[in-house]
This record gives sequence, structure tokens and C-alpha cells, in this order.
Amino acid sequence: MAAAASAAAFGMAAGGATFAVAAPAAPTAPAAGLQAQFAAAAKEFKVPESILLAVSYQQTRWESHQGRPSTTGNYNVMGLTQVDVAAVAAAQAAAQPEVDLRGDGTPSTAREAAPAPAAPVDGPALHTLEAAAELIGRPAAELRENTLQSIRGGAALLAEQQRAAKAPQSADPAAWYGAVIRFSNGGSDGQGSAEGQEFADRVFGTLKVGATRTTSEGQRLTLAADPKAVAHSPAVDRGVGRPPAAQDGSRGAGTTGAVAAAGAADPIECPAALGCDFKPAAYAQNNADVSNFGNYSIAARGGADIDYIVIHDTEGGYTGSLATFQNPKSLASAHYLLRSSDGHVTQMVANKDIAWHAGNKSLNMHSVGIEHEGYALSGASWYSEQLYQSSATLTRYLADRFGVPLDREHIIGHDEVPGPVQSSVNGMHWDPGTFWDWNHYMDLVGGRVPADRGYVVGGRITINPPFSNAYRPPINNVASQPANFVYLHASPAGPLIGNATLNASDWSDKAVAGSSYVVAEIQGQWTAIWYNGRKAWFWNDGSMASADNRPGQYVLTPKAGLGSVAVYGRSYPEYGAYAALGVPAPDPNIVALDYTLPAGQQYVPATTTPVPGAFYYNPTINGSAPGDRSWVQGGVTYYPIRYNHRLAFVSSADVDLVPAKTDVLASGERVQLLAQTSSGPVNAGANYTRGVWEKYHAIPAVGGPADPNQSFAVLYMGSWLHAVTVANGHVYTADRNLYTGEWTPWYDLQVNGAAGPLSSPVTEVTVAATGTRMHVVVVSGGRLLEAAADYSAGRWYPWGDISGVLGLSPGALNRITATANGNVMHINGVGTDGKIYSADADYDRGVWGYGDINGAVGPLNGTITGLSAVAVGSQQHVLALVDGRIKQATADYAAGTWNGWGDVSAVTGQTAPLTRLAVTYTGNSLRLFGVSGGRVYNANGDYALGRWSGWMDTQAPGAAGPIDPVTTVAVTGI
Repeated sequence: MAAAASAAAFGMAAGGATFAVAAPAAPTAPAAGLQAQFAAAAKEFKVPESILLAVSYQQTRWESHQGRPSTTGNYNVMGLTQVDVAAVAAAQAAAQPEVDLRGDGTPSTAREAAPAPAAPVDGPALHTLEAAAELIGRPAAELRENTLQSIRGGAALLAEQQRAAKAPQSADPAAWYGAVIRFSNGGSDGQGSAEGQEFADRVFGTLKVGATRTTSEGQRLTLAADPKAVAHSPAVDRGVGRPPAAQDGSRGAGTTGAVAAAGAADPIECPAALGCDFKPAAYAQNNADVSNFGNYSIAARGGADIDYIVIHDTEGGYTGSLATFQNPKSLASAHYLLRSSDGHVTQMVANKDIAWHAGNKSLNMHSVGIEHEGYALSGASWYSEQLYQSSATLTRYLADRFGVPLDREHIIGHDEVPGPVQSSVNGMHWDPGTFWDWNHYMDLVGGRVPADRGYVVGGRITINPPFSNAYRPPINNVASQPANFVYLHASPAGPLIGNATLNASDWSDKAVAGSSYVVAEIQGQWTAIWYNGRKAWFWNDGSMASADNRPGQYVLTPKAGLGSVAVYGRSYPEYGAYAALGVPAPDPNIVALDYTLPAGQQYVPATTTPVPGAFYYNPTINGSAPGDRSWVQGGVTYYPIRYNHRLAFVSSADVDLVPAKTDVLASGERVQLLAQTSSGPVNAGANYTRGVWEKYHAIPAVGGPADPNQSFAVLYMGSWLHAVTVANGHVYTADRNLYTGEWTPWYDLQVNGAAGPLSSPVTEVTVAATGTRMHVVVVSGGRLLEAAADYSAGRWYPWGDISGVLGLSPGALNRITATANGNVMHINGVGTDGKIYSADADYDRGVWGYGDINGAVGPLNGTITGLSAVAVGSQQHVLALVDGRIKQATADYAAGTWNGWGDVSAVTGQTAPLTRLAVTYTGNSLRLFGVSGGRVYNANGDYALGRWSGWMDTQAPGAAGPIDPVTTVAVTGI
């Protein structure tokens, strides 16, 4: 059912104006920190502080919501209630009538007589704020808007409920269990009242495990764990603090198998941690016509038939919604209804049966519907924590039982259900709306998408804006507050798409948290997705969406040769399938929406296996029609896709399923390597955490004649790959943005404004980083020279003569390699005597040192043809290529010691000699890359496990792929 409106602000302007990022408006600071306010109120009213904190946590997670009401009339940090029942009834009467929730496009004639939603039932539970205000002698408005007065009112109300229960004002939290029940239900008799017990159980569950959280307003609060309080109370374990999968199993026996008779006793299908009951929805005729009945379809669904869980919110309160679903003229039902005050779950329709809740028959047939209590309150903008926790526990139970994937293409809002035909699109619902915290909900369910900024065109992306004061998009007629969507634009900083309004109910220009799309383009901090048949842009600084770089992800695109393909709102079978069963087909049957999926665009499928077109034929209440209560299934198959804000369907015959592009440059233990091949330079990457490779690909050439021995040095700083190369005796540099994958052109370092001219050709280059500086060290005319780029200052420092500082003659060092420990750079090279020397620059002290490391680690027998080094903490690992084999020595500068040469070739099982060697370090592992026979090989030494891998061919099909013969290689870790 539909949600009430309310909003947020993020410093953005609407309708074609530039959406400029701004700091969120500062909330009004309370007189003292919340933690201190809880302590003061607890002391004043002689309520255990832990009880007060736990009650508030289970109401609001200590959020004030800046004085705005929840969908059930809760206010401020204590969640005290104030509901104007007459105003709610008036809003219900003025609301638009329900669409056909049966979703088959053929509403019964009884719809004309469908009753108005039942008004909420008034009672003390809806007026705890007024009761608390009277107790502390403050205006009700102060308890709505001021955190201290809300906490004082909550404490006073708990103390009053303790006195009403004739219980002592004890310092023992266990003694307050009955008062907590009464706090929830408005004062019904403590432990004897069913309503409120689940709330009290969760409060005491929070006491048991404790809690620490920073609110959206920056308040850090802590509740210490107190297991003894639970042990000495009547509280039942509701699984608080345990992940959903670890909570207790089902209370019900399940309901697959033969069709049950109407009115038969249905088992409760519910996780044991929830105290569910069963109050059946109406199953009755509305007149003498057996085809005019409500409010669900008897079926025999099993796990294979249920693919979705649909989240709704009501507008009539718990009691009013029960009355609506128990009236057959309503033609509406849901499998479950949740009460806001304590999270209580009532099952109304067995899961084997088809509830009429989604307004789309295809979704009804394959889903479970969960309604959440709410009122049509002006300005309502958040949901109680009890609803979130009970709903998430129930959803996880249902997902585990029926095999529903824990993602937002299968756990959806009513606002994501497509209109089955074009005429119904505009009337589809938009609940639970813009203020349902999908991030928190999916965290509770256990299906939140991890953060990943590795965006790539053609890759999948999940919308993931922070539901906090850090992001408050503007919404018409509502105060600034967090919301669950990003606005979509026709171009970067351009006008909004769709209806282009800032209305909360306008889903045409929004992408909602958790929904997944395919990246169409990236321009700076603007990302485009394929949406509703076009590119739709949203501002993204990295916090608005998460890249989905998991291996094995797929996307859909129209088959070659098709200009566009049809998009459907439902997945019905072909006409012949009905004829085969002897039942009439709906008219129209397969009918496209006024949308298309154009060639070249890509969309995320909800499943990689197409689903058969299906229709459940159930025209009568008693199953008396020929073929009644039968599934019609045809040969036509569909892919459900995320098309716009809502799901949709495309024919599997019209589209191809292709692998999504993934960015192996994203988070994890990664390397980037550059290599020179016989046809030019290439770049590739490996992500060891994910076990995936970025394929070798050509990178821009430096220009001029090709140099088959072009060499590289490379390092990673601040999300950028910085490469330096020597080609035809000249030094160039280029950068790669690892968020976008794009390379800058190579530019000449030997010009004024960069490092400056050199008088002699360059034969070697190496790089190292200290702080924000990249040091470029070259051999030019036999001399060691250094230039540096300071990326924080945006400037280059020109060439300095290291050989002159150290008193080295020309040609004194070759085969150079550099690395750095902190602000000390080490340049290692092979001297004219065949020994390895190290020049050390201490930039903090402004001094250089120079010496022979062979004296510390011993001599090497053979010819050194290459050196590579990497710094890790206080250590420097030096690797020498000696007659094609690898030797390693390690300096520990903190301990002032060297470890002598070890034979890496022996422990890695190297058989063929190497001509080039590069080394880096990621995680706990040394990553070696060597060239042999024109191919690049990789071996890894895991220092945590104390073992080496063997060598693998990076040019194998399952790795970075084939390239032309390689002469040089360079690598850096990320």
C-alpha cells in the first residue's frame, strides 16, 4: 500500500539547474550530548540508564529524526506516539482508490462496492507523547522537538508504568520488564499483555549484547552489555545481536503439497524468534457469483514458485489493516502484517496461496507480500526499529526457506513492481517510499552490497547513497532529511529525466538504494546508467553507488541485428499454452508496454536463467470451473530485468546474456604491470583477493620510432598509476586513473616546466615514492640523476646530480632499482666490479649514504643481469637476477641487520632462466614477475603462511591473456 510523503536536502537545486554538492545543514545542537541526557534523565526519574538507552535504541536507534513523525506517529529519540486519529481517517477518505491488487487486469464488479480502509482504532498506545508531556509538565511540542525533553518524558513514562504495575523503582534492570511492555502498548497490564512482549524481549536482548552507534547527527552513544539482566528477567530470546541466518528456525511445518480447502487451519510459517500469530484474510464470495470473491487465490506453491519478497506499508494502522484484509470486498491481502509498536507479525495468507498485494499477477504468483503498519500522517518520514528488525528476520527466514536471493532485484518494494499493462503504469504504488532505509534493512537481512569504487563502463553498479545527514536530497514539501535514492539527470548537471519533479511519489527520476544497473558512461564525478531506454546521469563522488566486481556477473543486451526489443510488465505464456489445458486466455495476453530496450544498451537481469511464461488460472472461489486452480506454463521464456525504478520483463528470444565487465583494479590485493612487446607497450592487472585478472591491453605509444627495448618504472599513489618510460633515450611519463581505467597521454619529462632537459641519452629509469612525491632516477651519460614530482603541490623539481653528491664516476652504477622506507629512498645498482651498491637518501635529515651491500650479505657467484627491490615496513627486499636465477637478501633497518642471499628460484621451482625481473608487495606477499622466452610469469611468496607458489604464465587464457613476445616488464602493488 502507499506510503506517506516526507523528505531531505543535500544542497542540490532542481529542474535543470546544476546540482552542486554542499555540506549538510548542521542540526540544532542539544543542550548536552545524548549520552549525558540519558544519564541525567535516568537519575532524575530513578530509571536504570541501561533500560532507558535500550528502549530508545529499539524505538529509534537513538535518532531524533529532527522532530519528524514516523509512519506510525512516533517522535524523537524515545519514539513517543502522538496520532490524530480523525486526521488519519480524513486522509484515508481523500486518498486515491486502490489499483487492482489482484493484478490480472480484470477487476471484479464488486470493486465498485469496495469499502473504504478501516480507520485506525484509537487508544493509549497512540498517545504516549501526550501522557509523557503531562508527567513532566512540558508542552507536547517540546517532546517532539527537543531530545532532552523526549528522554525525560520517556523516563517519566517508564517510571509511571513501573508504579502502575506495583513494582519497585529498582536499580536492577531485570525488574523493569513489565514496565517496558506497558511503555510499548500504552499501559496494558504488564506481562499479561501479549502486545508489547516482543518489544520488551528485544529491549532486553539489546541489554544482553550491548550497543554502540554514532547517530546521523554525530552523537556517539554506548550501551554496555548486561547478560545478567536478561537471565533474571522473563524475556524471551528474539535473536537480537545475531545475524539472521543464525537465528532459530521455523515455527511452522510448511505448506507445500495438495491444495487446502478454504477455511482450513493454516500453520504459522514464521521464524521461532518472532512471536507470530495467524489471523486469516477473508476468503468469501461477495454475491451469488462464484467468480466474485476475495481476498486471495488458493494454490499449491512450493519453493520453486516463489522468487520475490515484496515490502509494503499500510495506511490504516494494524487493526484497520486487519479489518481491510478480512473484508472480501477489499479484494486485497498480504501474507504477513507487521505491527509497528512491537514488531509483532501476523500471518494472514499461507505462503502456498497467492495473496493479492502487488497489483501485478505475475509478481503475485511468484512472491510473498509483507505489509508494515503505517498511517497516512502528514510529514511521516521514518519507520520504527521494531518494524525493521521483525521484517528483516521474517524476510531472511522466507528467503532461506524458498531460495530467494538476498539482493534488491528479489527483495523489492511495492514501488518496484511494474504495471502489468500500460494503462496501469501510472496507478502503481510507490510504497514503502523514499524514507524506507534499504541500507539498514539489507544489513539486517544480510544482503548488503559491499562498498567498491571500481566503476567500469559495461559493469554492474548498485545504487548505495548514505542514509544519513551526509546526504539529504531535496524533496518537495518536506524538511531536509536522509532519503534512499539518487536523482537522475538527462546529462551531467543537466535537467532531471522523466517527469522531472522533486515529488516523493515521482519514481520516474529516481534510482533507489540497492537497485542495480549497468554503467553506460563516466564523466568525472558523474556516472550514467542505462535506465528506461536511455542514459540517466547521477552525481557520484564514490559514496552514491557500489561497483559490482564479483566474478560471474552478467548483463542483458538486444541480440545483434535488432534495433530494439519489447519490454513487458508481466510474464504470461503464449496463447497455445492455454489451449493445451483447455482454459481461456486473458485478452489481451502478451502485450508490451510503451517502452523498449534499444540496441547497444545493457540491463541487469534478476536471474541468469530465463523464467517460463506462467499464468495461474483460478476464476472461482470453489475451483468449480473447468481447469480451475491450474498453472498454465508455455514455451515462451522471459528475463526479469531492472529496467527503470521498477522491474520489467524481456523475451529471452530477443536478448543475449553477456558477461558484465568487471574492474579488477578495485579493492583487494592488486598489482599493475607494464610490459614492452614486439608490437608496443601493454598494461594488465591482477587482483589476488578476487582471483581475477585484467587482460593485457595496449596503452598509448610515446610517439616517434618504436623502441623494442623500451623500459618502464611504475608506482601507485592516491588512486593513480604513475608510469615512467625510457624510449629511444628519452624519458616520458603518463598516468592511469584506476577508478576510470583511462590513461593520460605520455608527456615529455625533459622539457622546461617538468624535470628539464638532459644533455645525454637516458639508458635506465627507476622510481620510488616518499610521501606525496614521486622520485624519478635515471642513468644519463653514465651519471645518476634525480627529479621529483610533488603531487600535493602540483610541481616538478628539476634534475639533481646524485653521482656528484656521492662522488661517483660516470658508469659507476647500472641495473638500478629504487624503493623507499618512509622518507628514506634506497637506490640499488651494480658497480663496475660486479658488486651491488646502495645509495640511501634520508630526506628528513638531508643526508646521503653509499656502500657495498655484499659486505653485509655475502658475494654472488655469477653475472648479475638485473636488480629489483621493494620496501615493506622497515625492511627492504633486494632481488638479484644472477645468470637467469633469482637470489634474495633482506635488510631490516629497524633491527640494523641483513639476511643473506636465499635461492628464490629453488623454492619457486623455476626451470627456465629469466631475462627480466620485477618485484612488488601486496598484503602479506612478495609478487615476482619475470620474463622468459618472451612470456611474463608470476610467482608469489606469502610471508604470513611462510610459503612460495610456483610460477604461472600470465599470458594464459585464464589470466591476462595472450600478447606478442615481451622484452621488459615493470610492476607495482596496490
